[in-house]
Amino acid sequence: MNNPEKINTDYSKIVQDGLWNNNPALAQVLGLCPLLAVTGTVINALALGVATMLVLIASNLAVSSLRKVIPNEIRIPIFVLIIAGFVTIVAHLMHA
Repeated sequence: MNNPEKINTDYSKIVQDGLWNNNPALAQVLGLCPLLAVTGTVINALALGVATMLVLIASNLAVSSLRKVIPNEIRIPIFVLIIAGFVTIVAHLMHA
């Protein structure tokens, strides 16, 4: 028979791996941490949500329209620059 302590260790290893070590959902949520801002009012939270939505829509439209034009070798850096540009524009508009 199996040793009960070994079985508990195996279950704890499985739980630890599933919740912490090999959890892609956790990694994706941690990747969104810059988007998670602490706001004092609902108005600020709604403004942040609208700004995020505008950046996503504008960057998706720009990337989709330029995808065939940009060479494969430099595609990802150009996409990052496009997204960063829209983030900068929206940030400046929010500060204005």
